[in-house]
Amino acid sequence: MRLKKLMAEKEIIVCCGAGGVGKTTVSASLALSAAVSGKKVLVCTIDPAKRLADSLGLTELGNSETRISADVFEKAGIEPAGELWGMMLDSKTTFDELILRIAPTPEAGARILANSFYQNITTALAGSQEFSATEKLFELAGRRQYDLIVLDTPPTRHALDFLDAPTRLTAFLDARVIQWFVKPYLSAGKAGFKFINSSAQMMFRLLEKATGHQTMADIADFFLVFEGLTDGFRARAAKVRALMSSPVTAFVLVTSPQSPSLMEARYFLERLVAENMPLGEVVFNRVCFPPTDLSAETVTALGREACAALPRHEQTIKALVANLRLSMVLAEADKRSVRRFLAEAGDGVGDVRIPHLKTDVHDLAGLWEIAKYLV
Repeated sequence: MRLKKLMAEKEIIVCCGAGGVGKTTVSASLALSAAVSGKKVLVCTIDPAKRLADSLGLTELGNSETRISADVFEKAGIEPAGELWGMMLDSKTTFDELILRIAPTPEAGARILANSFYQNITTALAGSQEFSATEKLFELAGRRQYDLIVLDTPPTRHALDFLDAPTRLTAFLDARVIQWFVKPYLSAGKAGFKFINSSAQMMFRLLEKATGHQTMADIADFFLVFEGLTDGFRARAAKVRALMSSPVTAFVLVTSPQSPSLMEARYFLERLVAENMPLGEVVFNRVCFPPTDLSAETVTALGREACAALPRHEQTIKALVANLRLSMVLAEADKRSVRRFLAEAGDGVGDVRIPHLKTDVHDLAGLWEIAKYLV
């Protein structure tokens, strides 16, 4: 299968899609499958929910890699030929580490980390969470400790956030209007207000009144110190983007066959094509499959025959027939949705379909069941 080939040939698989479509489960199942086949695999998620940790049989996952123990595999009845590791990305810690890495001096890095404005906005910076995910991926890939890294991307409303994160973040930090706004404040300070024109004086005094002098000073200091880092951010973002579009990377788009998820998936697919990012496969999760090969007419006719033969159970039989026909209608609707999506996606886009299971996946055995559908 194409997905199996991807896992054999690629070093990085990025699972993306809208939130709530089972992206974390698919990511973990892909990683598990590769580990069972003999690879040393890391699955990395940024989703703060404990779904991945629970599924991997861990009490918690942190910002460092954790190997899934042999006991967890044994309990699930799985014998991996390779190794499976997991981690949950801490975006703030990753961002702090990046600051220290690209700061011109250790003192400059420490100054930024100590800045109260930075501390307050680290997790709220435009695209910082998505930027951290790609940054961590770049760092992990550079270490070359794993045969395969599977990244479960943030559950953003629009996957475009993920692709645009490096550009948006560097644009924010490099925004001339912000720098123009805060630089004079720190340069002038209270003593130097007389050198600023009257309009600026009034504006700064109003902002000081609203936020406090220290807040304004911290904001100004933040951008002044960060000024020397924007080139480092920009260079790093370019390298991350090059990695994402390189031959060692493949994107796997995860979606459900329902309309809202397909709208998000379609938007992301267009963006991948526009950005020349390598789409490997589309995974349709929670698909309704037809419960029978019989036609609706045949099912109805068989129901009538059963009612005639068992009149005391007529109501039960009618309910069963109605339920069966509803399942057939849902399956046909999903089939049409998937077919339409693939037709719009164009030639060469492969797909895998996972059925709508009766229970949620909550352990390694459940992930293994999903993995069997994927590969």
